[in-house]
Amino acid sequence: MVLDSVFVMRIVLFLVPILLFLLFNKKINRHFRRQRLTLKLADLLVPYLIVGIHILSMLTLGMTVFPYFLIFIFSLAIVLLLYLAVKKGEILYGKFFKSWWRFVFISSIITYYGLAATSIIISV
Repeated sequence: MVLDSVFVMRIVLFLVPILLFLLFNKKINRHFRRQRLTLKLADLLVPYLIVGIHILSMLTLGMTVFPYFLIFIFSLAIVLLLYLAVKKGEILYGKFFKSWWRFVFISSIITYYGLAATSIIISV
């Protein structure tokens, strides 16, 4: 069986975030701890995942789901702000942005791997 180059590219797109986590998670977290920053590798992966969502959706669906993803994460921000305002009685911007960015990471990795799996299944 000859592997198609597009199929190999889809497999690579599927494996890159996993490999980054396995190979560089401790090093990057340690580096930012020394700098006294609370950044994690997950925070740095979000732009890659968002670009990957665009690329994978174009390959898989023939259209981009990026605008819908933006609407989702901005709606998520509004819901989180309302929750903090009503439940806590105050909005601490640092806590809000940190929580929101982590939610963006979770939703982007779920969307990314959903599209990657769909792309691989369709190409087989």
